[in-house]
Amino acid sequence: MPSRKNSKSAPDVITWSRAAQVLAVAAIFDALRYFFLSSWFFGPALAAAYCAAKTSSALAAWTAGILGAKTAGAVCGTAGAAAGSLLSGPIILFGSIMAMAVGFLGWLTVTFIMFMKDRRVFEENPFTLLWMFEGLGASVFVMVWGIYRAQIKKDVVLLETYRKENAAAQLQEKRERSAELMRAQAAQQMAEMNAANAAQSEALAEEEEIPEELREAA
Repeated sequence: MPSRKNSKSAPDVITWSRAAQVLAVAAIFDALRYFFLSSWFFGPALAAAYCAAKTSSALAAWTAGILGAKTAGAVCGTAGAAAGSLLSGPIILFGSIMAMAVGFLGWLTVTFIMFMKDRRVFEENPFTLLWMFEGLGASVFVMVWGIYRAQIKKDVVLLETYRKENAAAQLQEKRERSAELMRAQAAQQMAEMNAANAAQSEALAEEEEIPEELREAA
């Protein structure tokens, strides 16, 4: 007997492996944002490192190897520190503007990805809007983590409910199939019994007709 398919399909649930790609994108934008926020430190340090890399070989050639990488590093480091102290205001301003721009771009990008990939997080999670405001201010990564964490918790409960209901439906279907099989077997046995009784009745009727024919012949 062919089994009947369960009409209720499995729910579409979100897992951490599914959210990992969005979290990775959010982490990249957060790293860039905090890099620009710390540009007052990284800017002079990178400039000093670039200066040392470019001038060490030239300085060694000009001084016949007497002065080299250490001297270039010391000079460039001193110059970088001086430039950093003098230009700290413009550097901080530039870093803040770039951090806001990168953060907003990351917020838009991650929101678009989530909307196209997992639109349910905007429709079923009442706290998504709060997490979105948090992402604009502090961290896109924390925003994505909070949104997916709430949705995954909800989906875990939904999946467990589906599995319980599906197991109960399968058990009920199994019982119905067993009952139908038993009814079919009982009907078959009844048909066989009726056929046997009919054959027996026909045989008895034939036995009763034979003596009468013999009497008529006599």
